[in-house]
Amino acid sequence: MNDRNTSAPPAQRIAALFDYDGTLIRGDSTLLLLYFAVQRYPRAAETLMAMARALLPYLAGRKSRDEIKILALGALRHVPPGRREAFFHEFHQRCLRPRILPEAARRLAWHREQGHLLVIVSASVDLYLNEVARSLEVDHLICSRATLDPAPGLLGPNCRGQEKVRRLREEPFARTIRWEESWAYGDSLADRPLLELCGHPIAVRPGPALRRHARQGGWPILRW
Repeated sequence: MNDRNTSAPPAQRIAALFDYDGTLIRGDSTLLLLYFAVQRYPRAAETLMAMARALLPYLAGRKSRDEIKILALGALRHVPPGRREAFFHEFHQRCLRPRILPEAARRLAWHREQGHLLVIVSASVDLYLNEVARSLEVDHLICSRATLDPAPGLLGPNCRGQEKVRRLREEPFARTIRWEESWAYGDSLADRPLLELCGHPIAVRPGPALRRHARQGGWPILRW
């Protein structure tokens, strides 16, 4: 008998996909990280000045979001290698964990009770989101990958917009998801590809562009 013909297909599941910045927490975690680094290592303030100089070129379209993110990550060159683990742990405990929106935490708990697969899909970096994912007890984390050596930077593309869906589709678990029954939560128009992937797209505290799109599509809007 051919085992391949008798193997049971993978169990199908419903997923709940969550953007992080602005959806699960208040504010932008990359900026919070930059300010936290300056507080702990004042020399990191040079990164703030570099970002201020890059603002006009960015607004004019001469610098990309990837370049701005790499510039912000430059503040981490001042964190000694032996202090990195403690630095990111303290950043999570002091800056990120208190910013989890209560209703977002309740929504995560509800999806967990339903047996849904919990996934954070974020443009923020794994340096601190790994701890976030453990704290929130999600099943999977998909995010931008960063390195600190030999210099702070990104490993691969910024996980934003269509890149979120591409990365998600690469994961083995993606083949087991019933997308038409799954949920997705996001706060900006950049989350539109992720939201459109699922049968239950939810706009959370959306900016003007996503709000217009959600209203046109009849998507629920939550203001938690």
